Amino acid sequence: MRRLLSIAVAALAAVSVIFARGGMQAPEAEQPAEKKLIDLKSDNMGPVAPGDSVIFLVGNFAAQHNGAVITCDSAVRYSDMRIEFFGNVLINKNTTYIYGDRAEYNGEVNEARVFSDIVKVVDEDATLYTYEFLFNTKENVGEFGGGGVLVNRDSRLESVRGYYYANSKELVCVDRVEMRNDEYELKGDSVVYNMATDNAFFFKHTNIWNKEGDYLYADRGAYRKADSLYKVTSNGYVLTDKQEMWSDSIDFYRAEDHIILWRDIQIDDTEHKVLAFGDYGEYWKEPGNAFLTRRPSIVSYDLSQGDSLFMRADSMFLFTINENAERRAAEAAAADSLARSADSLALPGADSPTHAAGG
Repeated sequence: MRRLLSIAVAALAAVSVIFARGGMQAPEAEQPAEKKLIDLKSDNMGPVAPGDSVIFLVGNFAAQHNGAVITCDSAVRYSDMRIEFFGNVLINKNTTYIYGDRAEYNGEVNEARVFSDIVKVVDEDATLYTYEFLFNTKENVGEFGGGGVLVNRDSRLESVRGYYYANSKELVCVDRVEMRNDEYELKGDSVVYNMATDNAFFFKHTNIWNKEGDYLYADRGAYRKADSLYKVTSNGYVLTDKQEMWSDSIDFYRAEDHIILWRDIQIDDTEHKVLAFGDYGEYWKEPGNAFLTRRPSIVSYDLSQGDSLFMRADSMFLFTINENAERRAAEAAAADSLARSADSLALPGADSPTHAAGG
């Protein structure tokens, strides 16, 4: 036992010599960051009861912590880091303004919990209404539960729970999400909405109806407002008044009525009784043309013809020919040509008898 103790002492001495010779120092224990106290001011303050450490504050009250300013009618300070606010509570940091009737603030964890019949959170054009709101003044992140509604310009977003990220101008909504604006209506499990751009990212079980009456389903995707683009990246489905489409990924440019599809494509053109398959395709809603490649094939199932037709090729172009529209266009062109001819004959000096006699 003594021999083992001697060896241990010798080893410690050797380590000390190595640190001394190398000019090195043993690492010091990391010191915890000092917590910043809450700054307070008010016209009047005093103990709630004689000798009590709990202090009331009234009259032009204001508090500041992590750059967030809190004002209210009155407050009670329970400790250096715990305060409760009453009446006309306003929490402001940068572009975020939170309004409520009462709030509890814990400086140890940098969290303000705001209560009211309706809590209002304003960030530039966006306003969130909810019943209880938790805001972290250090991370600039908020959280709500029990239902919330966001109104931002012409967009309206509702969900049971959500998370507000002030720095990135994003609202993450989860659980029974509904969204509507002048472009589309959406129902799904979760949505990430950017309040600055009106772009949205959606996830499981998302159903979308656009203003043209088209229906989209996706388990993951996004909407980009600048391009009026629905971008589906998982389990895509599109239903129009004349077609059904399935594909792993879909880009639907609504303004151009142009749809691009990737992998496991199935198109059912119910108007023309045609099924189309492939791994890459493009479709134009008007006039109804399509392009297919990467193992494309089509099946015509028009029962009025008494048989079905199957075709395969490297690439296929499918053109929709509207005979009635073409006939109407031809008739209109002929009528226009006849009217121009009649006008030219009616021009002064155009082979009139008087002109011929004078010649």
